[in-house]
Amino acid sequence: MAKEIAIIGCGAIGNELAQNIDNKIIPNCSLNIIFDIDQKKIKNVYEKLQNKPIIFSNFKEFIESPHFEKIDLVVESASINAASSYVLDIIRKGKDIMIMSIGVFSDYVFYKEIIQFLKKKSINVFLPSGAIGGIDIIRSIKNHIESITLITTKNNKSLKGAPFFLNNNINVDEISKKQILFDGNAEDAIKQFPSNVNVSALISLAGVGFKRTNVKVIVDPDEYNNIHEINVKWKFGEFTIKVINKPSFENPKTSYLAILSATECLRSICAPDLKIGS
Repeated sequence: MAKEIAIIGCGAIGNELAQNIDNKIIPNCSLNIIFDIDQKKIKNVYEKLQNKPIIFSNFKEFIESPHFEKIDLVVESASINAASSYVLDIIRKGKDIMIMSIGVFSDYVFYKEIIQFLKKKSINVFLPSGAIGGIDIIRSIKNHIESITLITTKNNKSLKGAPFFLNNNINVDEISKKQILFDGNAEDAIKQFPSNVNVSALISLAGVGFKRTNVKVIVDPDEYNNIHEINVKWKFGEFTIKVINKPSFENPKTSYLAILSATECLRSICAPDLKIGS
């Protein structure tokens, strides 16, 4: 039976997921609801779709709607703040959810509540791999990791708007040479760069936690790719994973690989038996 989907967030990821469902690129599902507090973003997505979903810009109306009761899976593709505000209420309603803003798990209280719900209810929380790879390796050796460091390099445009610059009274547009902006743990990195280092949250969850995962954020005005390098030292060796991504055309803060990862994660949920290739 086809799964009925609701999408929260009509930015770069939500926009493409909606179109991929509408165009049957993601099979065995239908887009029934889109929700965003920004009505302009909703309109932008809605007008591109042939099969028109129900739209909401008020969360209470969205979650209490009879249309919501029919939903099989909610996709959060908005922001860490949105995930923090909405995810627990969605889980309380007994709905499966796919979370793109994985940085929300750096909040220990939120993380603990999610785990408690998962123990009590037969629901699923899906976390796409996003803009990186190698998570399976990190998960398999997590009890033997000695150190793990994520080095993220982006240009000024991709980092613009991060709280780090306001907190430190820095004008990101005036940075003219490559430099390290941040060097600390993943928990603090996500607070300073909530839209830029979501990958550090996935690494932390798969590995040794947010406080023991090191993060460096580098700004490079001459670099137009988003670069994530993961360096791991463990009991029986060491390895480096480096992923170079083109930013999304719609949102330079988002790597296009993150959009493809979301698409594949949703495809695997809705059509797990579908074989790709020969």
